[in-house]
Amino acid sequence: MTSHRLKRSMRGTLTATAVAAVVTMSSVPATADPQLPDSAPEAVEKLRELSREAEKITEKYHRAQDDHDARVADLERAKAAVAEASKAAEQARAEEEKFRSKVDELTGSAYRGARLNQLSALLVSESPGAYLDRAATMDALAEDNNEAIQALAAATHRAEEAERRAAEAQQRAAKAAAEAARLKEEIADKKATMEERIAEVRDHLEDLTGAERAAIPGGNTDYEFQGGAGTAAGAVQAALSKQGSPYVWGAEGPNRFDCSGLMYWAYQQVGVSIPRSSSAQAQTGKPVSASQLKPGDLVFYYSPVSHVGMYVGNGNVVHAPTAGSTVHVTGYRDVAPVNRMRRIAG
Repeated sequence: MTSHRLKRSMRGTLTATAVAAVVTMSSVPATADPQLPDSAPEAVEKLRELSREAEKITEKYHRAQDDHDARVADLERAKAAVAEASKAAEQARAEEEKFRSKVDELTGSAYRGARLNQLSALLVSESPGAYLDRAATMDALAEDNNEAIQALAAATHRAEEAERRAAEAQQRAAKAAAEAARLKEEIADKKATMEERIAEVRDHLEDLTGAERAAIPGGNTDYEFQGGAGTAAGAVQAALSKQGSPYVWGAEGPNRFDCSGLMYWAYQQVGVSIPRSSSAQAQTGKPVSASQLKPGDLVFYYSPVSHVGMYVGNGNVVHAPTAGSTVHVTGYRDVAPVNRMRRIAG
């Protein structure tokens, strides 16, 4: 008994520390460590509250990772744009030099010596026929010169535009690199906070008695899907194949999952890439209403979004619910307040 009280006291210290560490990220105020509930329902509710906060922080961590990955992708695209625009600028400048040389050559031919024009051609011509020949030559030379000048102007414009695009791409690359570096630091901070809160939940879970553990709500872990073929149906089959797998924060398979990790993994099995965090997943695909729900659609919970399940038909979702539970199927309206629903495929 004394050992059990001591363990609870130590857990209280950890709880207070973890709450203080996440006060700026969580809506839960940093208060003194609450008393451990004595009844099974109270113990389970406390576990649910702690798990909910841990899940919210975990999803913020995943969102920071998604944002970081997006900025890194932006950086790579910007680098490619810099290389492409720089090459185009170099080619345009070479083209400009070619036309400039031609203009110089034609200009020199047109004005070499006495700067012949139609009047001088008339004065030096020995006959009307000779004059017409000289005049035609001068007209052709002038036309060639004008065309070369226009080509030079166009080449110069293309070179300037290419150099402008290269400079803009370079600025985008620098901005993306700076944002990626900032998010990398943010990820480290969120990871540390997430691990503190997870430790708190695990500590509370370890203190639960057998009766209290038995009171944790469960669901169907042998649900069979009869939904046919297709990408969405394949994702449903993949998710259902993991019924009974334990919930673990930050896990994305193949044998342990958190809520968004299960969705991420299931769609990955059918060749569809979706973001890692539930909040980012909630922006993917297209919105659907409750009456439009089809197997494979994602159902998101809470505001802001921090939990997700996959609709499997007959009013049910498969999801990885919380600490101490496993992947299972339950009524989609029984999970938590529904925020929105999205169709990823089909």
